[in-house]
Amino acid sequence: MKSLADDPAEIGRATRSLVAKALAQLNYDPPGPDFLGRIETFATALALWGSKLNLTSAPDDPGEIAFHIIDSLSPLILARGAEGIALAGAFDAGVRVLDLGSGAGFPALILAVACDANFTLLEARRKRASFLAVTAAEMGLAHVRVDSSRTDSIALEPVFDVATARAFAEPAIVYRTAAATLKTGGRAIIYASPSQRSAIEEAGADNFEPPGFIPYEVARGATSVAHLIAVSKRQR
Repeated sequence: MKSLADDPAEIGRATRSLVAKALAQLNYDPPGPDFLGRIETFATALALWGSKLNLTSAPDDPGEIAFHIIDSLSPLILARGAEGIALAGAFDAGVRVLDLGSGAGFPALILAVACDANFTLLEARRKRASFLAVTAAEMGLAHVRVDSSRTDSIALEPVFDVATARAFAEPAIVYRTAAATLKTGGRAIIYASPSQRSAIEEAGADNFEPPGFIPYEVARGATSVAHLIAVSKRQR
């Protein structure tokens, strides 16, 4: 008898159900056509590719996939409240977003399902870049492109409005890359743990306004995980 781990399509369906339940509890109704259908497509692809490419620690666990999906959506969820004012408009139509070290597609592919911003996913590992490009196409995300260049070997230009980073690198590296790619006034949005707050405050001092921190929690099974979104504007 097949186990859940042997059936990527079943993992996709189970993830879809968990994400739908979590979003209902958060009273968040994501925009965009067929959001849950595209999430199912993503989770199925992650289950199929994940173990081969070491994309995540548990590519066959719908609960873990759902956790990362909800966490990826947190800037859009938080932007609805007064505490998330610094995130307002960050992912509107016409905004150019650069996602640093996109890996398994968290957060960029998930954000792209729920908004109309234009995304460039920077992922230097070619096999992971292939996963991202194929999966974005399967999800019907025409506003997503994948760049497999290395940040230390390409001519970075300040053409982006937003740079996102989730488990990409140390804050100093994130800010250095964001400073090279963001327009003046552009926003660096970093997913972080509370323990990284001091490092983030120090890392962006030269080129960015002091960061604002938005705390939130994400359910993970029977517990919850405390996270932060750090938002900083490039000042020069």
